[in-house]
Amino acid sequence: MGRILSEKTSQSPRFTGPAEKELIPDRLRIDGEIPTWSKATRRFRSLVQYLEEEDIKTYRVLDFETFTSDWAGAAWSDLYRVDQQACEWAQSTALISFSGSYWLDKSSQTFLPPVTYLARLQSSKRARQKSLSRALDDVDHWQAIRAIGGEGYNGYPRVFLGLYLSEPVQQSTLAPVLESHVNNCPIAKEDAHDPQVVVRIEHSPEHRSRLVHALGQKVPALSSQDAISVESWEKQKIATVLHGGGWRPYSFGESLK
Repeated sequence: MGRILSEKTSQSPRFTGPAEKELIPDRLRIDGEIPTWSKATRRFRSLVQYLEEEDIKTYRVLDFETFTSDWAGAAWSDLYRVDQQACEWAQSTALISFSGSYWLDKSSQTFLPPVTYLARLQSSKRARQKSLSRALDDVDHWQAIRAIGGEGYNGYPRVFLGLYLSEPVQQSTLAPVLESHVNNCPIAKEDAHDPQVVVRIEHSPEHRSRLVHALGQKVPALSSQDAISVESWEKQKIATVLHGGGWRPYSFGESLK
């Protein structure tokens, strides 16, 4: 565990490393340069506040995630639509979390730039998807919702995978998905991906929609259903990373049977 990076810290890491520099839109740059994470977050927060004040219907007009209250309402509608359909047949649910180390050099307390961190965390995405399809090959039907967010220690997000399953599975069934992440993500640690710890399964859950609520709470702006500007500093930092790198905070996948 390292020290907490407060909003006013003078040692905020750069927003991105050289390899991901081109991902950052001009609206988050300062005088054309990549700012620190804290400065980028305050700049993004100002953008969201402007969009809210002008009452711009961001979800329909703009081609990027804005984390406004309008966006949050539309996002919940997307999530509830998929949840409602899946709850008609799902007999079991599962929630998996994927993480990575945010240290560039732990001995000197140097953090990875957050956009670089998330790019590396997402480098296992294709391998995870292939492994998930293989792991659930014997399951008649399943529906996945992927979310990026969480409280995030120091604002570094995690990837969460929620599954609606037509029949029960065991934690060991999903272990290969975690292995694929560890083997294909350069910052993932094996000891942080024990299936007994990071896979939560509910058989015949009384409230199957509890899964979508848990996932939604991970995504910035959805826990309050309001603009990201009223969320915690950590959630604002996560939203800025997602916006800066162009990542969708949630997505869907399902079996093709």
